[in-house]
Amino acid sequence: MMGSRVAVVTGGAAGIGRGCAFRLASEGYRVAVIDIDVEGGEKVAARIRSDGGEAFFLESDVGEPNAFPGIVAAVARRWDGLHVLVNNAGLDYNEPLSEMTVAAWDRCLEVDLRSVALSAQAAADLMERSGGGSIVNIASVMAWYTVPDYGAYTASKAGVIGLTRTLALELGPKGIRVNAIAPGFIDTAAWDRVLAKMDDPEEFAASVSALHAVGRRGKPSDIAGVVAFLAGDDAGFITGQTLVVDGGLTSQIRLG
Repeated sequence: MMGSRVAVVTGGAAGIGRGCAFRLASEGYRVAVIDIDVEGGEKVAARIRSDGGEAFFLESDVGEPNAFPGIVAAVARRWDGLHVLVNNAGLDYNEPLSEMTVAAWDRCLEVDLRSVALSAQAAADLMERSGGGSIVNIASVMAWYTVPDYGAYTASKAGVIGLTRTLALELGPKGIRVNAIAPGFIDTAAWDRVLAKMDDPEEFAASVSALHAVGRRGKPSDIAGVVAFLAGDDAGFITGQTLVVDGGLTSQIRLG
């Protein structure tokens, strides 16, 4: 039954991750919220519990190579199962090529790309013992459509899409589906940081909203709904795919 299913959400303290944690909890999943933000992560888990769900927070830096064995072990001790893994944690790193350091490049790829591989590696056996499951990786439309200064971020998100296909092939025999979502502009703390750099934030925000076919930027709940679909049985024949969820942003050619 749905109420016995277990989900892990990385980067679950805010933004898309928080939206995913709340949505999965509302559908009956027990949720492990993973983040380096202790205060934010505890609040998310506490809200899920206050709404009648089951959740706990675990502080962990997914950029560390040994993070995921500990995460999986903690989930197994508490709930003895794992059915859904949402790889959402990421760094929105941007720096000109001329100023980029090896340390910054490595940190971005460790968190945004390597963690996806290591999480799947650590979770696969428990998911198989749980009867199979679904891994959903959060990529970005910037894997295809980028801007200057985002070399490390763009490379990592493009890597997530390629890695998703490979993981789908390797883990399919274990009953594990692996898909990715490529969001467009979503109203999160990262978007707030972009606005803070603008001379006229309101005008810039309105101009970005106008680029979308639906006339607005996305919300974390827009992504969380697609995560819930890919996690569930209705997506049982979908694996190795990347779903673009961007309100039509990348569907048009702009002239002038």
